[in-house]
Amino acid sequence: MLLVGTAAWADDVDFGCSLNPADACTGTITKSGSNYSTSGINVYDDSGPYSDTVPFKLIFNTLTGSVSIDGTGAYAGQNLLGHITSWNLSNGTTTTDFSFAAVWSTLPPLVQTFLGSKTGVDSGFVITSSLVSGCGGGKAASGDILITSTPEPASLALFGSGLLAIGGVLRRKLRRK
Repeated sequence: MLLVGTAAWADDVDFGCSLNPADACTGTITKSGSNYSTSGINVYDDSGPYSDTVPFKLIFNTLTGSVSIDGTGAYAGQNLLGHITSWNLSNGTTTTDFSFAAVWSTLPPLVQTFLGSKTGVDSGFVITSSLVSGCGGGKAASGDILITSTPEPASLALFGSGLLAIGGVLRRKLRRK
């Protein structure tokens, strides 16, 4: 049995910031009770359809589960909107790592074309240069948000049927021995 299908090729969109002056992080993560939110962290498109010199603003709020990457300057209105599905906070000796997973349900047409999908999923993190404790905040020092295309049901079905076919062939061979 031979299954033939077209391979879906999609690139990832990667936003990030670091201590490097060319793509330096700005903004903070603030804790209020059990809620964590940002005051707008600059992130830059490391691989994607946008220039790597124009900042976007990463904004999230764990109370509402909202996350967005909002375009600025020439990319004003190019906003990626999503929902945080899970998050984790780990405090180191001098830093805090806020990591999250999200589903990006609203993407600009340019990003949809680049991903080859209307929606995306990701895992991301922001490391602050100080501990986020009490009601204080930590200045963003590094961050990375990698958005990948959401697997389409047809692709998953094709993959699953391929696995079934391989299983059937192996079963048949084992029976003959």
